[in-house]
Amino acid sequence: MWIEKYRVSEFDSFFGNEKPRLLVLKWLKSWIKGTKPLLIIGPPGTGKTSFVQSLAKLLDFDLIELNASDLRNKINLETIINPILLNNSIFGKQMLLFLDEVDGISSRDDYGGMPFLSNILKNSDVPIIMASNSKSYKMKEIIKNSKLVEFRPLSSFASYMLLQNVMRMERQHLKSSEQFKIISQSRGDARTLLNTLQTKLEGDVDSDGSTGTGLSVEECINKFFTITDISEAKQILITSSIRYSTPKYGFTSEERNKDFLNALYTSIVSSERNIPSNDLANMLDKLSEIDLFVNRIYEKRNWSLLRYANDLLLQKLFRISRDKGIEYNQYSVPFSLMGPIFMRGQSLRPLRTELSKIFHTSISKIGLLYYSNFIMILKNLAIQDLDFDNPDSLKFNEVINKEIEKQISKTKL
Repeated sequence: MWIEKYRVSEFDSFFGNEKPRLLVLKWLKSWIKGTKPLLIIGPPGTGKTSFVQSLAKLLDFDLIELNASDLRNKINLETIINPILLNNSIFGKQMLLFLDEVDGISSRDDYGGMPFLSNILKNSDVPIIMASNSKSYKMKEIIKNSKLVEFRPLSSFASYMLLQNVMRMERQHLKSSEQFKIISQSRGDARTLLNTLQTKLEGDVDSDGSTGTGLSVEECINKFFTITDISEAKQILITSSIRYSTPKYGFTSEERNKDFLNALYTSIVSSERNIPSNDLANMLDKLSEIDLFVNRIYEKRNWSLLRYANDLLLQKLFRISRDKGIEYNQYSVPFSLMGPIFMRGQSLRPLRTELSKIFHTSISKIGLLYYSNFIMILKNLAIQDLDFDNPDSLKFNEVINKEIEKQISKTKL
């Protein structure tokens, strides 16, 4: 994969974000104990991780790199980070702790990941750099206690320079109009630009910048599940990985892969009436293996393995999904059920929020562990009109009474 082949490792070889990169360099060179940690905020594909790695190499720091979203809660963070902060580098170098994807840490009180991180930032004996894809509200304490540097999507000029550099290294050429289309489609994401350029130059690409037949995701899914030739199916996978007219997750390469896997999942699940139970379970099991594999690649940034994703999908899913009548559907739940489920969830949320305060636990635990038992106890004891000491007490009791009626109806059935 070109995103791995052309990953920048030298400090002076980056394209774009010159001023933010200079700010990070100055911060690290002047760091002393008590200096605020640094938070780099910027969308995927702007070089945050690669730049920190190159900076540590340039200044001869012992880089300790952690993906914070893998740790998520206080226990995991505490177990991994505390020993790092209390010990010097085994190589005798100054340590640099890099926490990537800190916006993936849980902010919920029962997990405690974000409060723990906010606290250790104030008392660190080593420089800490963090990276986040966005300014999430749950990160307000981290933002308040950090020096912020923003990485912007690559400008059109920086994208053009990157594209020209790669084409020169590959000894390839494209028409100017095709280059500008790739730059426009990449939206300032270097990884997307490299993926699209590689597919354009190495794959079967039409003049409009799409691969193969330029099919929509609906056409791609329908063709994938009906064609009998595995080589044609592989071309369909390459086609669908380029773009969607209305993506669910987004436009980056990671998000487009999520879109395609989600489209496979919803199409299989919505066609369950045509599929024997054992076959359905087998397909979903194989799809989950593929999903884990792809997500692990992005979490560990092991881009060299991404080339095998399509082959793995074909090996796992192609044979067992033939002649099953699977058609594209963007919903994993029949539409007739989605409305009532959504409305019930909306009506129960205020009640579950109130119950979480009473039981001193999270809203999710109320829903998963407590709520059904709570309703059953009220039904069995014939308790009505609870006093919630809340202006919405009447509404809460109305919801509870409806839930009890549903329990009674189920019992009669």
